[in-house]
Amino acid sequence: MSDNTHRQWGRIIDDYDGTYIYDPKTAREKVSHSQREMNAFHTIGAEAINRLHVLGESSVDPDWNDPSSCITLSMLKSLVAYTAFPCLLLKLADPFVIRGCIKLLKSITRFGRPSPFSYEYGYLCFRILLLVLDYCLSFLSDDHERWLKNAVKPKNQLWKEGYAPMLSNAVSELIDKYMADKNNGYYKHLITPLPWSDSYATPLIQLEDIRTLTEIIDQDRKHFLIFSRSNYSLRLSALLFIMLQVMHHTPPTTEYDPFVQGFLRVYMRNLLVAPGHPSRWGLQHDYVICVARKHESTGQRLDDEDSKLVLRAYINRLTILSNFSSLHPQATASLAAVLLQYVLPLVGDGCDGLVPTLVRVTVQCMWKDIPNNVEEPVPSDTIRACVCLFRHFKSLFESLAERNKRAPSSTFKQAVQAIFDQNITDLFGHLMFELCLGSTLMSAYNGLSLSFYQDDEVEVMVLRMATTALFGGASNADSGL
Repeated sequence: MSDNTHRQWGRIIDDYDGTYIYDPKTAREKVSHSQREMNAFHTIGAEAINRLHVLGESSVDPDWNDPSSCITLSMLKSLVAYTAFPCLLLKLADPFVIRGCIKLLKSITRFGRPSPFSYEYGYLCFRILLLVLDYCLSFLSDDHERWLKNAVKPKNQLWKEGYAPMLSNAVSELIDKYMADKNNGYYKHLITPLPWSDSYATPLIQLEDIRTLTEIIDQDRKHFLIFSRSNYSLRLSALLFIMLQVMHHTPPTTEYDPFVQGFLRVYMRNLLVAPGHPSRWGLQHDYVICVARKHESTGQRLDDEDSKLVLRAYINRLTILSNFSSLHPQATASLAAVLLQYVLPLVGDGCDGLVPTLVRVTVQCMWKDIPNNVEEPVPSDTIRACVCLFRHFKSLFESLAERNKRAPSSTFKQAVQAIFDQNITDLFGHLMFELCLGSTLMSAYNGLSLSFYQDDEVEVMVLRMATTALFGGASNADSGL
C-alpha cells in the first residue's frame, strides 16, 4: 500500500475531500445501478448490518484478522450504497449497530491514538452511525410512521445520498420541537430498555458509549472538523442532542470533567459549520454556553494547522455558507458574537495571515444588521451582539499589539487597516447614538483604540485614516453627498 492508503481503512484524508461531501445540490440526484449491483448492495449491505449488530451485542473488540466477523471497507461502501433502498430502513432501528460503529471508530488509530476521521473507513462508519442514530430517534417519536410512509414512496427512493439527508432534516426538526418543550422527559427514552424487535429489548444508548464517542471525536478534533465541513448537510443533530442530554444529566463531579470538557469542545466546534442558528436550541444552548465559560481554562492548545482550520471555518460560515448554502441562514451579528467567543482564544501566531480577513468579515456581518435608514432604530439584539463584538475586538487587538511588541510583523498593521476599511468608527458612532453613551461600548472602544497606539507605524496610519475620514466626511457634507 502507498503512504496515503491503509490496507484495511483505505485512503488517508488530511484535507477537504470532494469524494466524501454531502452536498444538498446533488443529494436529490437519482442513482442508476444494474440488477447485479443492486443484488450485491442488498446482500453485502445486509451482511454488514448483521456483523455490526453482532459486534455491538458482544463484549469483544473488533478482530481485523477474522474474515468471518471483520467488517471490511468494501462492505461499508456497499452498506452506504444500500442506504438508497427503502428495504434497509427497517434494519436501522438497532442500538447494537450504534455500539458496533462506536467500537469500530475507537479501533481506528493513527500515531497511537484514535483517529477515525483520518481514513475513508472512518468516514463511512461514522455516516452509518449518524444514519442509525437519526433513525432510532425518529423511531421513538410519534411522527415516525408518517415519516416512514412518505420515505418509502417511489419519488423518495434511489437518491444519490440515500435517506441520510432526508432523515437528518426530519430529525433536526423533531429535536428543535423537543428543545422548545420545557416539560419534556425525553432523556428516559434514551436510557430505558425498549423492544426494538421481537427478540430483544435494550436502551438506545449506553452512557459509557456516548462518553467514549465524545472522547474519540475530541481527540480527533482536527479531522472531525474537516469531516463536518465536508458533510454539514448531515447536521449531526441527533449525535449532539444525545451528547447534550448525557452531559446535562452527568453528575457535577471531577470524575466526569474530561467528558464534559470534551463535549463542550465538540459542541462549540460544530457550531462553526452546523446548519441553523445556535439559538434554535434555546435554553439548552444557553446552558452549554454557560458551562463552557466555567471551563474556559481547560481548552486544548491547538497546533497552527488546526487553528487555521478553525479560523477558516469561522470565515466561511460568515461568507460562503451564509451567502450560498441552502441549509445555512444568513449570518448575523448575534451568530458572529457566539462563534468569535470560541474562536478568538484559538488564534495563534501561526495563523496571522487569516486575522485581517476575520476582522473584515466580522465587521461586514455587523453592518448587515444595521438598518440603512438612519431613522430606523437598530434592533436590541443587534446592539447587544455588536457591543459584545466590540469587546471581542478589544481583546483581539490588545493581544495583537502585545505580540507585535515581542515579534514585530505586518499582521497588526493589516488588521488595523482592515477594521478601518470597514468604517468601524462610523459603526461605533451609530451604536453610540442608539445607546446614548453606553459605558460598556465606550470602554470596549477605548480599549480597542488604545491598542492602535502601541506601535509607531500603526499610530501614524491610524491618525492618517482618521483625518481622511474626518475631512472626507466634511467634504461630503458640504457637497450634499
